[in-house]
Amino acid sequence: MKEKEQYIIPIFVPHLGCPNDCTFCNQKSISGQTKKITKREVKQTIEKYLKSFKEEDSYKEVAFFGGSFTGIEKEKQEELLEVAYEYIKNKKINSIRVSTRPDYIDKDKLKLLKKYGVKTIELGVQSTNDYILKRCKRGHTFEDVKKASKLIRRYRFELGHQMMIGLPESTKLDELNTAKDLAKLKPKIIRLYPVLVIKNTELEKEYKNGEYEPLRVEQAVERCKELYYFFNRKKITVIRMGLQSTDLICSPENEKSEVVARAIS
Repeated sequence: MKEKEQYIIPIFVPHLGCPNDCTFCNQKSISGQTKKITKREVKQTIEKYLKSFKEEDSYKEVAFFGGSFTGIEKEKQEELLEVAYEYIKNKKINSIRVSTRPDYIDKDKLKLLKKYGVKTIELGVQSTNDYILKRCKRGHTFEDVKKASKLIRRYRFELGHQMMIGLPESTKLDELNTAKDLAKLKPKIIRLYPVLVIKNTELEKEYKNGEYEPLRVEQAVERCKELYYFFNRKKITVIRMGLQSTDLICSPENEKSEVVARAIS
């Protein structure tokens, strides 16, 4: 039997809910959005994507990316989720996914997401090395990752993890150890993101001061490849490697790019 085509409807909520700025992060630059999303815009985005999908008999999912969804005030979460949930009830989409921080997960938050048909929760882990997390000003620890992952699985959501390659002071061994730690928490999916140096971040200052050097292209590719095969052996699906290229996230040579530096050749 032919597998259904899968479509994602991305809704960006840049930096909503985030308590701090990680050294590498500028969600507004990454998403190209600078203002808060409204329920009207959510509806317009969903309608736009539904009209563009070619396969009628396909699996469609609304995904709230950026920021920390469960850190947004409850009323705003419900406002956004209600719009998407109407499309689930009308059988126009199949599910919802959200991205959030490990320290912004608890029973009440999970009950709210369950109420509105959320199926998948992705945690921005980045590393399981507490020193590296502190170095990047993540504001959470690996213990938070473990607690959140177990709670998400207990409430029968599909668990996803996001990790980064080439963080400041992170080595190939650190990243392999992170992969091993995450595999023990049994995520269904994972995203691998080699570090990009984005404008107006602390990491940009470190890069310009010679305190941080991006991985070479060959290093980034080799590390991603090794991690891909590791997760594949553990039957954990790698659904993405690297940020999607856009008008803003592209070669630093492009004057419109928000990327100051990427893996160097």
